[in-house]
Amino acid sequence: MREFYLIEMARSMLKIEREDILVGVGEDDCAVVRVGDVNLVLTTDCLHEKTDFPAGIEAEEIGRLALAVNLSDLAGCGAKPLFFLYTITITDEIDDRTFERILKGMRDLADRYGVAIVGGDTDFGDELHISGFAIGVAERFVTQSGARVGDYVCITGSLGKAQLSLDQLLSGIDRNEIAYPEALFKPEPKVWEGIQIARYANAMTDISDSLAVSLNLIAEKSKVGIEIYEDLIPLDHLLSYVDYDKALELFLYAGGDYELVYTSRRCSHIKIGRVVEGRGVWLVRRDGSREKVEFRGYSHF
Repeated sequence: MREFYLIEMARSMLKIEREDILVGVGEDDCAVVRVGDVNLVLTTDCLHEKTDFPAGIEAEEIGRLALAVNLSDLAGCGAKPLFFLYTITITDEIDDRTFERILKGMRDLADRYGVAIVGGDTDFGDELHISGFAIGVAERFVTQSGARVGDYVCITGSLGKAQLSLDQLLSGIDRNEIAYPEALFKPEPKVWEGIQIARYANAMTDISDSLAVSLNLIAEKSKVGIEIYEDLIPLDHLLSYVDYDKALELFLYAGGDYELVYTSRRCSHIKIGRVVEGRGVWLVRRDGSREKVEFRGYSHF
């Protein structure tokens, strides 16, 4: 996945050691800086029409999604979101009413989580593009690098819904008839869950690219191994639509779910595995055999 190679390049070139920089470039989904006695959590994310907006998406859903992906990053650190800025590049085909609807979708989600949209920039180009910048605060922030041997591995909800629905949409099924339209068009960032989990989690991140990517990042940065157990993986929500092997593939490698995965001695959600000695991420089958969980998932490239 070239995206992570480029992130590492940026980290190696731009990293700076300063007392007020607690989490810097390339170290996590969010940066964390200390301003006075406050931990400010900063993140940015961008969406492109060709790679991120499924066919049939409504204008309000576009604006909502642009904010949701940034709030999800903050949730993955346990931060309370406060402020948001946007940059929107629109095409000549987007009229004033459509632009208004995009902003409405953004505003409605911001109101739900008490986020102030405090500025933005609007430009014109040949593709709809929205880049967002979100700021939050966290008394105790959680990164991907704190997993400890003996921790449970837990997720806040079921996975694979968004990709299953996208696959159905691409096959020609109407958006009103796909399995989980809300998961695809209106994913919900787990903001309040992240704040609660941050009180006791050792490592955490959101699941945007795939569970496999998220777990591999935690394992690598924490210098531990992770085992997830086949008999703990919930697949019933997928098995009405696909066979078992496809359901397992979706659960492990599909993106766009925006649930949280965390490691902790305490599990308040769905327990799927443990942190163990060693390196890498492994699927432990029902017969006791182990299969490597690859570093792959959704990619923009």
